[in-house]
Amino acid sequence: MADDTLAELARAILAVRRDRRRELPAELFGGELAYELLLVLFVADARGERLTGFTALEQIGGVSATGRRWIEYLTREKLILGDGEGDLSDTLTLTAKALNALEGWLSRARETLDGFPGDNDPAWARISR
Repeated sequence: MADDTLAELARAILAVRRDRRRELPAELFGGELAYELLLVLFVADARGERLTGFTALEQIGGVSATGRRWIEYLTREKLILGDGEGDLSDTLTLTAKALNALEGWLSRARETLDGFPGDNDPAWARISR
């Protein structure tokens, strides 16, 4: 099961990614369906939830045909496992390979953000104006 802090960071990344579509054309952000699928499954894992391909894709607004291809790719890369016949109704699980990769990346991202200057830092205030 994923570290709760890392899962919250993954959830926040997904929220920020969704929110950017409010200001910029959604077409700018259509190429990372597989990445978002991994993040959705990571958050679900931390919550002890299991998602089907349909449910996971629904959460990220993925198209079924495109989503199916990405699920097939992620399966071939041994990043996810399905529990059935390889269709979107299968329950998906992140593999240890995927969990380790996401935990490593999210840990580094958290360290980067922890070192990010805040509004109370006078040096940052001068730079960010």
